[in-house]
Amino acid sequence: MKTPNLLGALLGGLAALALAAPAAPVLAQTPAKIDALKLNQIQVIGTHNSYHLPADPRVLDFAGAQVTAAIEAMLARLTPVQRKAYESEFTNGSTPDIRRTLAYVEPPLSTQLSAGIRSVELDLHHDPEGGRFADPMAYRVLRQKGETDLAPFFAEGMDKPGLKVLHMSDIDVRSHCPTFRQCLKDVRQWSDANPGHTPVFMIIEPKAGALPLPGAVSVLPFDKAAWEEFDRSILEIIGRDKLITPDDVRGDHATLEEAVLAGGWPTVAKARGKFVFLVLSPAGQQQLLGAYLDGHPALKGRAAFIDSKPGDAHAAFMQEDNALADPKAVEGLVKRGYIVRSRSDIDTEEARRNDVRRRDTTLATGAQVVSTDYYQAPNLFGNDYHVAPFAGGARCNPVTGGTC
Repeated sequence: MKTPNLLGALLGGLAALALAAPAAPVLAQTPAKIDALKLNQIQVIGTHNSYHLPADPRVLDFAGAQVTAAIEAMLARLTPVQRKAYESEFTNGSTPDIRRTLAYVEPPLSTQLSAGIRSVELDLHHDPEGGRFADPMAYRVLRQKGETDLAPFFAEGMDKPGLKVLHMSDIDVRSHCPTFRQCLKDVRQWSDANPGHTPVFMIIEPKAGALPLPGAVSVLPFDKAAWEEFDRSILEIIGRDKLITPDDVRGDHATLEEAVLAGGWPTVAKARGKFVFLVLSPAGQQQLLGAYLDGHPALKGRAAFIDSKPGDAHAAFMQEDNALADPKAVEGLVKRGYIVRSRSDIDTEEARRNDVRRRDTTLATGAQVVSTDYYQAPNLFGNDYHVAPFAGGARCNPVTGGTC
């Protein structure tokens, strides 16, 4: 039996710390007048890949070099402009080494929400027949090599049809809630126990494609059936009365964007106790969300908002993960009325260096949802880098919140 490496020991220790540690100190107090603000006039702190439990180090050792080589080969095929855009958005210019970039772990969703986190992110995988992700390839290969004590992943429900929650199929599969419906039940249960909470932004990333590894399972695209299951699960578990949907914002306007630009977001007071679902573009490709719009122009009748660009009839939410690239552009979107999600740290690099530039720049742009892998201190790397949630879960937006 091989002994887990140092990274594994550290990750395991952090997991225990995350479950036991008290909430981190807040960055700012929530003003009493916040209820009068609209949803796009507040700012919240969220977690990135909020369900994430650390991968077994032996899995990362087994697959890391292969994944790194595949990513580097893909990057070599891009034009210089495409490569710069990809690295800026997804890798922070760091070496594409999963053994380095996956050094984070989150406590259960309810623990995060109780600490003041008001955005959680779930990666969804389409599994219409069930069992597609129940026996990860890396686990299979390592068991054949004699490993018997690999870090367990929660397999309950993985054999049944339904959307699954995990990061990277076959490798980074450990999740607090492996099915979408279980994650929804977890946040609904917390909400019921905390009536009147500030609104929670549910960030959703539909996964596509497959790992370029022998024996890896194929990841199915999100088709109409997947999106129907997505909406149905939200409505059945969260409930329509606990949602802010595109229809709620649109009102009598011809398009969703028209309503947003006219100030159509509801107030915090009306959104208390509710959830707002925001769907990211897979790998930044908005066209992959097209099936969610089929039969639902400008998101009529849909449960969630989706990543968009100005001028789209459904434009309300935008994903701008790298605010450092053009802070004024992000601030401009916020001023126009759109809700923006951005990240304060990417691929562990800021946390490793205790570098607060991206964090502070992102917060200052007014991006309403700022996602981090580290909301508590000390972090995995033994320094103070973190992005603490706000008292009460939200603060007045530094760009659009006025003087509340």
